[in-house]
Amino acid sequence: MADGTLDKIKHIVVLMLENRSFDNMLGWLCDPKNPPPFQPPLSNFEGVCGNLSNPSVAGPLVPVGKGTDPTAPDPDPGEPYEDVYAQVYGQKDVLKLCEVPPDPTTPANMQGFLYNYTVHTQGSNVNPNIIMNCFTSATVPVLWNLAYQYAVCDHWFASIPTQTLCNRSYLHAGTSSGYVDNQGGDGIFFVNDTPTIFNVMEEAGRSWRIYCASWVVTSLALLTQSKLWDDALSDHFSHLHEFLDAAAKPGGLPEYSFIEPIYIDSLLWGAENDMHPEAWDYNFDGPSNVEQGEKLLYTVYDAVRKSPDWDSTMLIVLFDEHGGCYDHVTPPTSKNCAFAISPDGIVIPQTQSGGSGFKFDRLGVRVPSIIVSPYTEARTVVNTVFDHTSVLSTLVNRFGLPQGRLGLRQVQAPDVSVALNRQAPRQDFPPINPPPDWDPSLEARIATSTRALLHARNKPLNHMQRRIVLGAAHRMNVSSGRIYEASQVNTALEADAFLMKLEAEFHLKKYL
Repeated sequence: MADGTLDKIKHIVVLMLENRSFDNMLGWLCDPKNPPPFQPPLSNFEGVCGNLSNPSVAGPLVPVGKGTDPTAPDPDPGEPYEDVYAQVYGQKDVLKLCEVPPDPTTPANMQGFLYNYTVHTQGSNVNPNIIMNCFTSATVPVLWNLAYQYAVCDHWFASIPTQTLCNRSYLHAGTSSGYVDNQGGDGIFFVNDTPTIFNVMEEAGRSWRIYCASWVVTSLALLTQSKLWDDALSDHFSHLHEFLDAAAKPGGLPEYSFIEPIYIDSLLWGAENDMHPEAWDYNFDGPSNVEQGEKLLYTVYDAVRKSPDWDSTMLIVLFDEHGGCYDHVTPPTSKNCAFAISPDGIVIPQTQSGGSGFKFDRLGVRVPSIIVSPYTEARTVVNTVFDHTSVLSTLVNRFGLPQGRLGLRQVQAPDVSVALNRQAPRQDFPPINPPPDWDPSLEARIATSTRALLHARNKPLNHMQRRIVLGAAHRMNVSSGRIYEASQVNTALEADAFLMKLEAEFHLKKYL
């Protein structure tokens, strides 16, 4: 059941961004040399201040640095299960998925990030030492200000030590049904078949909506969760501008709003803004993905803070996984964390397609997490250990949903009520400024994206973006010929045109 303060929250909003570690984005918040307004530095905060480093392949230690390039790290670091194992356990070599030991014989030491990035930058002119750089307020001022003016959770871990889709599945369903990589069992696109928090809320008569900053058919919640494929649920998928309109009206927001960023550049919706590290060594005009992500973050916060329902709304800002970016805190295991357990007892053998033998008994790497609410004091640091199922526990406890529908881990995971440390709501407007050239209007997005894509019309898709296009085609159950067409999509512009057609079909199905 909800505690007294959580009970005052009627609207929970979650924005999940992509592939950044806690240290990479927020680690320097503890630095006594921080400029105003980040003084005094946050206390009782586990950041990167101190003697932290990783060994290089040549031998010398490379210390944590301060990065200012918003396109870094470029190229994209390793994020699959086997790369994360190398990073966390200090391995120089990257094993195959089927070769990673389910029970590591050596303790985790967080000493393999530089080794691993050296593997991924071989043959390029990139200095792999940049993986040790962590941003300051100069690069991500909106994220830093929100962390400083509300609550930052410095022990929020990805649910499992791997990449995007399976971690997002824990946020939605409390499990990845034994899989640890984006390709799942069919080698194409991970799909989970168990009930989601959205299904549980629907059955309980609670309101929910998924808001997409781009095409609905790129929603990773939609593509990875088969229990959302019922056409009767399609009206629950909307676009970001509809979230902004709803937030501006009394009682306009549903009880649970989940917001997804733009994963692929679009002429209509704008440039990619998920904060994912750059995947290709191209230099384009216009703001970087991180800078675009800052604009999205401010847009969502601005809507929540100015909402007439501010007094009863909580915003949770999360990243799905660390994306190969450096972090120094060892992830918890079942030995020291009560909810670092398998949600369903499913272990897929290493001999089976997509199998790893992983027992789901240790969490992933730390990710940035910020709680924004009127019941949260400025400069709050929450040291509680969380993972993505803590969002599910928060929703279950607040709205009186049945326990046990979303796996054993959710039952054990704490909710975030500890971040609600005020009895009366705040009425102040903290000094959080919008990013340069911030304009949430559709016209501005079109102008920005058109300029960017004129320069980036030949920008190739990365591996994840290719999977999204294929996943969207599979979700829409198109013909084998169009599946082949999807496999031949190579650039952002080609993807935009293909996804536009799938989007039209998605909305048309509601009326057939």
